[in-house]
Amino acid sequence: MFNYSKSLLVLASFILLGALFFYPALRIGFLGDFAGDLYTSQGSWFNFAAYQWNFYLPIMALYYCLYKAFHLSPLPYQVLHLALIFINAWLVYLLAQELKFKSWQCWIAGLLALFNSAAFETYYWLSTIPKVLATSFGLIALIFLCRLRQRMALVWAWGYLIMVTLGMAIESTGLILPLLGLILDSHFWPWRESGKGKATLFEGLKLHLWSFSITGVFLLVRHFLGIKPYAENLPVIKKFLTFGRTILSTFSHGLSDHLWLELKGIPLTAAILILLLSTILLIAWYVKQGPDKSRFITLLLLWMGASLPHTIGAHFHSRYLYFPGVFAALVLADVMGSFRLHRWAHNGTRVAVSLVVIGYLSWDGYFFRQSLGHYIESSRIYDAGIKKIKTYLPKIPPGSRLILIDFPDNIFRPRNIPQGNPTRYRVLIYRNALPYHLILLYQNQNFTVTLVRLSPPNDDNPDPLGTPSSPEEVAKLAAAPQTMICRYLPGNPGDFVIVHNTFTHDSPIIK
Repeated sequence: MFNYSKSLLVLASFILLGALFFYPALRIGFLGDFAGDLYTSQGSWFNFAAYQWNFYLPIMALYYCLYKAFHLSPLPYQVLHLALIFINAWLVYLLAQELKFKSWQCWIAGLLALFNSAAFETYYWLSTIPKVLATSFGLIALIFLCRLRQRMALVWAWGYLIMVTLGMAIESTGLILPLLGLILDSHFWPWRESGKGKATLFEGLKLHLWSFSITGVFLLVRHFLGIKPYAENLPVIKKFLTFGRTILSTFSHGLSDHLWLELKGIPLTAAILILLLSTILLIAWYVKQGPDKSRFITLLLLWMGASLPHTIGAHFHSRYLYFPGVFAALVLADVMGSFRLHRWAHNGTRVAVSLVVIGYLSWDGYFFRQSLGHYIESSRIYDAGIKKIKTYLPKIPPGSRLILIDFPDNIFRPRNIPQGNPTRYRVLIYRNALPYHLILLYQNQNFTVTLVRLSPPNDDNPDPLGTPSSPEEVAKLAAAPQTMICRYLPGNPGDFVIVHNTFTHDSPIIK
């Protein structure tokens, strides 16, 4: 009962700390692909070839239910997403317990996993739900595996296989789970079976033969459904660099977008960071003894294994770092445990650990605030465009046409610096979203949305959406009845103006 109450208290602490830290991000609304994801979920769920790498049937069902409950109100989606982040931090804490970490290490591992998402994950609050859920299923699977080997009850084996299957079904990241399970199980070798003493190698591997067989069947099903293979035929050097950047970025808590952009201009930055990380890990490995050393090696292999899914495809986007980041948190907590192994450092352990944790959280907080302003501004631009259209067109009759000029794909932050500057940061706004959002908003598919680009790219609007057109071509489009033209004018903040509206008999003002 004491351990159960303590575990719930830890979960409550993560919820409280996470809510205090992340609540400013609740102001961020729809961006990027979000509306497109919700729109797709309201149609056929079986166009598997359109979903690229993922078997999206479970997540389409989830999006469908969420939309039916909350429609286009962003807050409930954000709250759900943050709740999953808090739960994953707690699951890291539970996994650390199963791996016999000290109590303070378990809490720190969960805390670091909680803030692993500070720089990127919060802002992909809808599109990242599959990755967060796959991480949840993966962590639960590994917890069940630990309990199976330590308590020898068959229910944990069934639980492990079910969680692995759910992880694979929810997101392609989960395809790595059988390998991670095998890596973790090596920590408990030789395996034991209740009443039989030591088991043979085959008896210990039976569970993994089942998990890899399920993976093989699932891959065959994906192939026949037309789902694109996760691996891409890209240069090996690019994949190697993706792997290295993933390890460095997750060690630095996934702050890749800002950290890498600010440091990559410094000569030999990557080499210095790799040398520093290697030195820290080598010292930690050297001072550990016996089971602690075995566990440390296992965690390193789990960290590297979790970095493989997007490495294989050579995709390096910040949201992909969340999954390997939870294992980086376990490695960091284990490294901090090495401080106690030195007699000279024993008295200063609490101070050293506190300084390291405070340093990480301060680092996270700084970049969180940097990113927060960019995303909130992007969200305001997005909402302003929707509001302008809705104000001038409370209803859209069938056959209407909306012509949207220079609506921004993204913005650069900070502004007014040379385009090649390494600190330039891109934040998506309307990409793959706007027509779908309007269809959901008006509950009407019988109108046309045409995106047109009149202005050349600039710092305020680096990638205007739409087909490049001339004013004369836009004027021809405007001649049709029931046509409204809305144009984005860059600035700080940007503005949307109605330049033509035959619904209210306004005259064309196209420049």
